[in-house]
Amino acid sequence: MAHPIDTQLGLESARIPLILLCALFSVTVQAEPIHMQLRWHHQFQFAGYYAAVAKGYYQKAGLDVIIHAGAPGRLPVSEVLSGRAQYGEANSELLLERLRGAPLVALAAIFQHSSSVLLARKDAHIFSPDALVDKKVMMMEGRVDADFIAMFNNEGIDMSRIHIMQSSYDIQDLVEGKTDAFNAYISNEPFFLEQQGVDYTVLNPRNYGVDFYSDILFTTETELAQHPERVKAFLKASLEGWRYAMEHPQEIIDLLIEKYQVTKSRAHLEFEAEAMKTVILPDLMEMGHMNPWRWKHMAQTFVNAGMVNDDAHLQGFRYLITHKSQQLLTLRLVEPEPYPDWRSCHEKEPY
Repeated sequence: MAHPIDTQLGLESARIPLILLCALFSVTVQAEPIHMQLRWHHQFQFAGYYAAVAKGYYQKAGLDVIIHAGAPGRLPVSEVLSGRAQYGEANSELLLERLRGAPLVALAAIFQHSSSVLLARKDAHIFSPDALVDKKVMMMEGRVDADFIAMFNNEGIDMSRIHIMQSSYDIQDLVEGKTDAFNAYISNEPFFLEQQGVDYTVLNPRNYGVDFYSDILFTTETELAQHPERVKAFLKASLEGWRYAMEHPQEIIDLLIEKYQVTKSRAHLEFEAEAMKTVILPDLMEMGHMNPWRWKHMAQTFVNAGMVNDDAHLQGFRYLITHKSQQLLTLRLVEPEPYPDWRSCHEKEPY
């Protein structure tokens, strides 16, 4: 019979390689560093990603996510296509670039309706897009403000009649009359105008047949092909973060102020969080939901506006989770006219 001390020593000796094995395993599963590119400076607009970091959702998925703030010269689509970031968040220009052949993949539409609007001073009497003919309009460079180009096309307005100016990103230019209309987010710039007591008019593309998704989480075909499980894990953790952020806005506002040193006041962040509910629709839609017919309609809008020749590259643009246990809840949007074909074609997806 073994001596009790010998038995104990044997057990302790057995534990040593087990401990070493666990230590080795912990090293091999260290979180992968990946980069996420935002559209703009740190603010509540990107709350879900901050929440996913702070609550450990990314870490639990084995991901070390580095979030990069955006800037005029640092746009998500170009950053991701260049490989400097693996994931990004963009507006409708994401689809436009895909239709032009860029290997981009939409993972989730965080905003079910775009927040992009044009603001004008009420005393300028600009109450519809046609009132902007021969007027100065600040917009982002290139195709980033595709919503507005599509809106003008829908209204039969020749873009050459609009004096497009590169956006200064400073709403004071509208206040001071340096431009007649200013590209803005409904959840952001109106706060500044209201604080200054400036009455304003909102020109929303949704009211003119352009109802686009925005703040779309995306990656590339290369990332999806080479790291399918990472894409799935990143998406799942991001959506968890978004659900948490919308349920705990004050906690995320505290985080933004304390960790990200945002320049916005608490009141401004609260304004932003409240306004975002109207476009994310967290109590109505599954977070990140994407309707294939909605994408089809958006693509056709670009074709009709002459911005692309066709929608041939739409195939493969919308990310699909194949494992049933991780499928996103699929809901059908009930949309007003002019989209009657959605209801008549709902049995078969367009691509």
